[in-house]
Amino acid sequence: MQRPWRTILFLWLVGVLAAAQLAKFSTIAPLLRARFALTLPETGLLISLLEVGGATLGFVAGLTLGWISFRRSLIGGMAILAAMSLLEAVTTDPTLLFVARAAEGIGYLLVVIAAPTAIAAVADDRSRPRALALWSTFVPVGIAIGSAVTGSGAAFLGLGGILMLWAVLLSLAIAPASRLHLGHGGTRQIVLPAPAAWISTFAFGIYTLFLCALTMLLPSFLTEIHGATLGEAGLVASLASLSALPASGLAVLLIRNGSLEARRLLLIAAPALAVTALLVPPAFAASTGLAATSAVVVAAVLVSGLVPPLMFARLPVLAGAASPHDPRIATANGLLTQFGAGGALLGPPLGGLIVEGWGWTALGGAIALLALLMLALLGFAEGAAKSWPPK
Repeated sequence: MQRPWRTILFLWLVGVLAAAQLAKFSTIAPLLRARFALTLPETGLLISLLEVGGATLGFVAGLTLGWISFRRSLIGGMAILAAMSLLEAVTTDPTLLFVARAAEGIGYLLVVIAAPTAIAAVADDRSRPRALALWSTFVPVGIAIGSAVTGSGAAFLGLGGILMLWAVLLSLAIAPASRLHLGHGGTRQIVLPAPAAWISTFAFGIYTLFLCALTMLLPSFLTEIHGATLGEAGLVASLASLSALPASGLAVLLIRNGSLEARRLLLIAAPALAVTALLVPPAFAASTGLAATSAVVVAAVLVSGLVPPLMFARLPVLAGAASPHDPRIATANGLLTQFGAGGALLGPPLGGLIVEGWGWTALGGAIALLALLMLALLGFAEGAAKSWPPK
């Protein structure tokens, strides 16, 4: 394996480990609710607070990455994640639990801003779209691993023990990250990306909103409506998130000769998101059995998962970047994190509010509408790219 791909794969694995922290709370949500006396919306907020750093500071972090460095950002992020997971393991105070989770979000932000920008800089022109498409899978793969490890480990280690295990795993990633040679992080010049990147990254925020509402509340739906065990619910959530992997692999194959045209992206995105909108509502029908619900959710995440890798691959182009070290890439990644984190932050609590107000069936309808909105925004972004730069 060529050295750049070793670095790219390690950066992806760091992102996966960071994203696993999103799923650890969703999988043990019933235990957290019982221990800290939390409502469903409060539990959804606790789950999504990992994204609070990105949702509030993502764009600023992208603008200022040149003043830090890739390596320092990665090490600092992993250290914060490990320390906060340790604090979550030992606290018995719900307020401190929420504070620790919010602080954990700063560590997550540092990782997910630095890693994709470093990947864009390390990869050559031919491999960059595929490398960024691979990076786009870090959230679903992280959720899958986080769900599986937490669901199986909680049965043996308990609530505090599984959180302690995550603290150890995060700490172990710091040493290899400290040996990476990634450069400084680009220039210290602040340049805003082109308008098309703003629209595309907002569309990604819509994707994370409905994906996180779907996957993060799924364990609660399965245990509440279908009587699934914690292990069964965690396994289904893990399989649903993991189903994005084959979709991402197919998306990478569709990137021919190291490039991706707008027409190909839209020809894939239109049927994928339309099918998603059709599949999700029946999954949350009370009459649907556990096995059928699981199969439909897995299928919905799979087909929708075709789209984000292509969006990541197109981002440097939509941002108007002139070179791999163009600061527009960092700022576009900041926007992507800002909107993506905002969607992930809002998704679970908003989904919880919909469920409490109108029931689980309404959640399926809301997710379908969001999938169609994402498709419309993608078309708008590609249209804006054709008219940039202005003549």
